[in-house]
Amino acid sequence: MTASLTQKDLKDLASRLSAVAPGDVAIDKPLAPYTSYRIGGPTAIWVAPGSEDGVRGVLEAVRTTAAPLFVLGRGTNLLVSDRGWPGVTLYIGDNLSQLQFSGVQAEVGAGTLLMDVIRAAVERGLAGMEQMAGIPGGVGGALRMNAGAFGREIEAITAAVAGFTADGSPCRIERKDIAFGYRRAPQLEKIIITSARFHFQTESAALLRARIDDILALRKSKQPLEHPSCGSVFKRPPGYYAGALIEASGLKGERIGGAEISLKHAGFILNVADAAATDVYRLIRRIEKRVFDRFGIRLEREVHMVGDFNDGDLDDRL
Repeated sequence: MTASLTQKDLKDLASRLSAVAPGDVAIDKPLAPYTSYRIGGPTAIWVAPGSEDGVRGVLEAVRTTAAPLFVLGRGTNLLVSDRGWPGVTLYIGDNLSQLQFSGVQAEVGAGTLLMDVIRAAVERGLAGMEQMAGIPGGVGGALRMNAGAFGREIEAITAAVAGFTADGSPCRIERKDIAFGYRRAPQLEKIIITSARFHFQTESAALLRARIDDILALRKSKQPLEHPSCGSVFKRPPGYYAGALIEASGLKGERIGGAEISLKHAGFILNVADAAATDVYRLIRRIEKRVFDRFGIRLEREVHMVGDFNDGDLDDRL
């Protein structure tokens, strides 16, 4: 799948990875089933270690090769190229999803679903994360992008984050050393996150459950949840809302191939009919150009693009 790695290189690397992640290594594994978009080609090598030590072993093995590395969590804020990924995909999902409470604190694996943490906390009468109910994806991705909703971001309950640098060196970063911002956490960008410690506050479990029910109902009324998507495609521009700008640009309901800009919320691009990644990408480019032409505002993508997206594939005018 890549000129820098021969089939022999791939087989040799896969064999080495099997030693640190037995049973969880595959060649040319499709990535689409692991993304919320249900889109994407295969990865040259897939590895899903079942422990933090396994993650370190994978990183050490990959470091000695020319293979590019992609860390895949729950796949909710990314678009994988139709060509796939030409290197190693390190999966941190249900294989690293432990969750352990001690008083008002919790140690959580990076692959744990955010909603699982929220529900487990609420049942214990622990508050601080319930405003994020309905945000898809895992803890690692939520930390990397400082996920949030209704005036609350994950930084508010974060006590520490643990993981590895790209060469496999362990690291632990305390909250005071992380400069969280809007949909970003710079100190975490080059860290392979494996776990985090959260600190909650006590509150009535019944009140927390009612709050979650209200938030989920509001999300259902405002967001298109009936088709696969990555959630919000663009970050909120200062002083504006991306969805409103896209709608005002006349793009609501616009469709290319199997991808469509939602009629319910223009900030979402949906996979309505077996869309290809190129279909979604072409709509992203069309939105960016139209909004800039109309309002002089350059939208910043919230969705992460994985793999090769060649503008030469865009065979129609934006």
